[in-house]
Amino acid sequence: MVVLVPSVCLARDVAVITDKTNPLSAVTNKDLVKLLRTDTAKWPDGKRVIVFLSDPDSQDSKVLLEKTYGMTPAAFKAFANSQKGGIVILSSDDEVVKAVAGQPGAIGVVNVYSINSAVKVVKVDGKLPLEQGYLLHDNR
Repeated sequence: MVVLVPSVCLARDVAVITDKTNPLSAVTNKDLVKLLRTDTAKWPDGKRVIVFLSDPDSQDSKVLLEKTYGMTPAAFKAFANSQKGGIVILSSDDEVVKAVAGQPGAIGVVNVYSINSAVKVVKVDGKLPLEQGYLLHDNR
């Protein structure tokens, strides 16, 4: 007798989000890294870029840290603290979504299943989360 057991998919996708008033709808990987590292400090309309992220020790954040920052959670925490409010670490994806929705010029990264209608999802290299080839996808 053969018993088929469904496997649990451990793939993770995180999404780049902005406030709904932000004209940004797509970004290249290179420009995303500049935004997230605060190398690009202002949007073209002059608003300050503020990056909201959740706990760097979470599995979702580890995907982001590896693929865009190239840092460990500990190194990232030190880096974020040196950014003088340009990067804000919050305790959950729900808090990140609320912060991004309420702050013009904000950008954030959250688990794709935390997204709601209060924010806008940004394409990365022409792809949305869950599309094949999306940058911030992880198969662990």
